[in-house]
Amino acid sequence: MTDPYIYPNGVLINKLNEKSYEKLNQIEADIGFVKLINIDSIDINSFDENLLKAIHKHIFEDIFSWAGEFRTVPIVKEEIVLPRYSIPYTDYKNISKDLHDQLNELNSIAWQNMDTKEISLLFARKMALLWKVHPFRDGNTRTMLCFAYLYGKEHGFPFDIKTFATELNRRYTDDGKISKFNVRDKFVLACLDEKDYPEVEHLALIFEKAISNFQEYKNNNTKK
Repeated sequence: MTDPYIYPNGVLINKLNEKSYEKLNQIEADIGFVKLINIDSIDINSFDENLLKAIHKHIFEDIFSWAGEFRTVPIVKEEIVLPRYSIPYTDYKNISKDLHDQLNELNSIAWQNMDTKEISLLFARKMALLWKVHPFRDGNTRTMLCFAYLYGKEHGFPFDIKTFATELNRRYTDDGKISKFNVRDKFVLACLDEKDYPEVEHLALIFEKAISNFQEYKNNNTKK
């Protein structure tokens, strides 16, 4: 199937007509960071697929004409943490159905009697399975992080959004080796099928850290 989202060189078609992967990636990072920390401007009616669309549009409307629209093609991406292997993302024809199923499960959970570690582990697994649907052609990780932030705020375990922002990029040593994996890598590991032994704890640590950082910030400002 021809991919209508890309230029002949494989770069995503964008409003800026930027055909350099590196430059487009930097533009996405710069604009996306600002949009990420301003996500509170989103109106929330319910935690459903329409909210995911609204979040994606908020983040990417200045870059992609299809911002806020579900993809219409299959996607395959070889993962750094799974050499020569791609996550089996949802077929584009089943995106709405799979989102509905995952969101129903997430929205049915009673979080009140859990501690931070329990919340982080369960939330990481549920968010990873939601991420695995990969409803958009690009920008799924940032969209899911914003959704997580808004969901946590509404359900009694608010996150520090800037903690999420600091986890978006991999870090490398001077000789080019990865010294720290990014949050996308951790979504990949957390969404593996049970038979493949998902490693949820790496993503859960990010959520736990974001909850703790929010509480610390709140406490510090309360004392002033």
